[in-house]
Amino acid sequence: MTMLRAIIVEDSDDDTELLRRELVRGGFELVFERVQTAPDLEAAIRHGEWDIIFSDWTMPQFSAPRALEVVKQQELDIPFIIVSGTIGEDVAVEALRSGARDFFPKNRLTLLVPAVERELREAALRRERAQMQEQLVISDRMASIGILAAGIAHEINNPLTAVIGNLDLAIRAFAELKTSDGPDGRRLGEISALRAVEDEVRHAHEGAQRIRNVVRDVKLFARSGSEEHAAVDVRRVVDSSLRMAGNEIRHRAQLRTDFAPVPLVEANESKLGQVVLNLIMNAAQSIPEGRATDNAISIATMVAEDGRVVVEVRDSGAGMSPEVKKSLFMPFFTTKPVGVGTGLGLSICLRIISSMGGSITVDSELGQGSTFRVYLVPARDVTKSADVAEVVVRSPSRRGAVLVIDDEPAVGLLVEMVLSDHEVTTTTNALDALEWVTQGRRFDVILCDLMMPSLTGMEFYAELTRIAPELGPRVVFLTGGAFTPRAEQFLAEVDNLRIDKPFDLDVLTAAVNDRM
Repeated sequence: MTMLRAIIVEDSDDDTELLRRELVRGGFELVFERVQTAPDLEAAIRHGEWDIIFSDWTMPQFSAPRALEVVKQQELDIPFIIVSGTIGEDVAVEALRSGARDFFPKNRLTLLVPAVERELREAALRRERAQMQEQLVISDRMASIGILAAGIAHEINNPLTAVIGNLDLAIRAFAELKTSDGPDGRRLGEISALRAVEDEVRHAHEGAQRIRNVVRDVKLFARSGSEEHAAVDVRRVVDSSLRMAGNEIRHRAQLRTDFAPVPLVEANESKLGQVVLNLIMNAAQSIPEGRATDNAISIATMVAEDGRVVVEVRDSGAGMSPEVKKSLFMPFFTTKPVGVGTGLGLSICLRIISSMGGSITVDSELGQGSTFRVYLVPARDVTKSADVAEVVVRSPSRRGAVLVIDDEPAVGLLVEMVLSDHEVTTTTNALDALEWVTQGRRFDVILCDLMMPSLTGMEFYAELTRIAPELGPRVVFLTGGAFTPRAEQFLAEVDNLRIDKPFDLDVLTAAVNDRM
């Protein structure tokens, strides 16, 4: 039998029983609440979930038109069928115009069950369409946020490059001053003051580095528009997710990590980051604030027996009942109040991981916390540009000609100071650079920003390779973030070296010196 949860608006015991028998005979297991007034109907709607409403047309204290008004006020999309002994055709038409889905005389209920089945199907289709529309809205909002975040990251990275770079130079200068004596020796007081200022500069440098890490994390999560899969470092994704969720965790639980070595996985880095962040946020929000020392959130990576890579998120939170666990991956199911969470439901998480060939499992008991495990497929192609752990800066074999194109003047000035062993020419306008090349000037290395207002690095590169093809391979792109699909595609297609801002001064120096 099919469960049917119904509100029956009726003042007659006999007519209620007649309706019940007809529905049971039609194969429904009826669970209903009978109401006779507007307040009773409002209370029933608030305190229960219902599939359908049946209503008599007129009663001493209530009526179907008034019941329809209550349903509309509650903004419910629920089938409303009138069952009455007094309704005529004109009144029935009026009722349908008011929002009733169908009507039946009480002495002719043989067609009621097929009508109920039809209305339930149509209501399910309406809910599905509404959920799809809501999902499109969520996806569109996330895409917009990603574009906005990428743009913000780009705008922060340009001045941050100058800040970190100049602090690096200042720290180097302090190191030289401390190891060199002045013309007549350096007094102890001067050395002490020098060390105090150096400490202040180092603290500023550490703060700027923290900002750089945040911006890098934002850039990772901002690349949500691409569907491309590649070899992804799970540890990097988890680290970024933990930094993003750090403020949510620290007030609720102690963080424990156990990162076993795992291979790269076949995934979309940004979308995997969204899933891991969502699971970590869910874990944190399952624990009340203010009990951090009594609770724990544990994040681990491991390799399963079948060779798949596992990311495990375990919490000591509220846990889930079997009913909640059963519905956990249903679209738009949530136990959170409005406005809480990342907006990325577990059903979407499951779909993302499934598209990568993986799966998600959950173990949970009410009051015993929860454990989510994400299973991912190891990457087949493990060729991946690894982060440079240690850079060896070699002296250049010769003094070279370096061109710097960046719309941020401070970046050009910084590069000029860092590359003082070379002849450095800077400009904030790529059109100037093209004019110099057209006039016959040649450069050993061209450091070019990617996103610029007058002429982008992509447009500069296209024109440069047209007028001086031999200079194309000498271009090194400096970028604060490729925040458009066109820029991402361009960087994926060209073989030129790319250095992300804020860049390490040794990385930049090594890249230039190795080309001399």
